Amino acid sequence: MQRLVATGLDWILITVVTLLAILVTGVLEHAEDYANIGQSAVNAVLCGIPAYLILNGWLLWTRGQTAGKAAMSLMIVDHQTGNCASFWKLLFVRALIPVAVIAVGWIFSLLWLLVIVDFCFIFRKDQRCLHDWVAGTRVVKRVTDQ
Repeated sequence: MQRLVATGLDWILITVVTLLAILVTGVLEHAEDYANIGQSAVNAVLCGIPAYLILNGWLLWTRGQTAGKAAMSLMIVDHQTGNCASFWKLLFVRALIPVAVIAVGWIFSLLWLLVIVDFCFIFRKDQRCLHDWVAGTRVVKRVTDQ
């Protein structure tokens, strides 16, 4: 359940920062811009990726965490070794591939089913989602030095 809460926190934070980026940059300035759903989705993704990096880049690089996982004292580790996963796996395989699937999913609606299936994996005993399997990672409780 902690992982689900962490994911929810991440989505809320990224959505807020993305919306702020859209407002600040003026990507969608005119009412007509909202009518073109495809272009709006592309703009949201183009603002959302930097938002994700701003919120989570340093945490992923230094601690193997997103903001939501940090709030829930969770971290992402390599499934085989238990050590912090490589930044490449954390950023590209675990984060940007799902974003790409969502972006493509808007174009090909059936790919949204893959996102739903991915989230359903969180209810397995080991709580490893599809992106964990692909990246060879798992999420564990972070032990802090006292």
